Amino acid sequence: MSGLTPPAEPDVVVMPAAEAYDFEYFRARVDAGLLSRSIAVRVFRMPLLAVPVGGIRRGGWFGVDSLALALAVRDVLAPLNGFPGVRVTWQCAPRSSYAVEWGDRPPATWLDEHERLAFYGLTRPAPALGRLGLGPEPGHHDRVRVSSPADFSCSSAASYDRGPR
Repeated sequence: MSGLTPPAEPDVVVMPAAEAYDFEYFRARVDAGLLSRSIAVRVFRMPLLAVPVGGIRRGGWFGVDSLALALAVRDVLAPLNGFPGVRVTWQCAPRSSYAVEWGDRPPATWLDEHERLAFYGLTRPAPALGRLGLGPEPGHHDRVRVSSPADFSCSSAASYDRGPR
């Protein structure tokens, strides 16, 4: 051989939820019970939150750039409670990537932002009061934009599952 080595296994590590970079975002928007059952999944050096389904939260997703990483994240989540039907899907836009989804499949289109928020069990955080308690802080908006694989999917049915788990 020419000294080629096989690619290393993807570096995916489970960490406490509070160590996720997006923990505060979800803490302001997700039921505390679900947050307590969440985990941080570190891909390379950046831990992001994986929130289980339950209560009003019907589905979840975790985006990655490669099929090897998607399969590794799926394998981490599959045996855990709260992550039913873990599957890997291909997303065409906004750029080509993979998503690890769990729970119910999101609809191909959303009626509005409220439907999307409800599907993912997200609530709008209470608006922050200004210094005098008279309104939102400058530069902060009350709108929340939650994306999902269904927002960008060219074929969310393109599953890369190895079979039932």
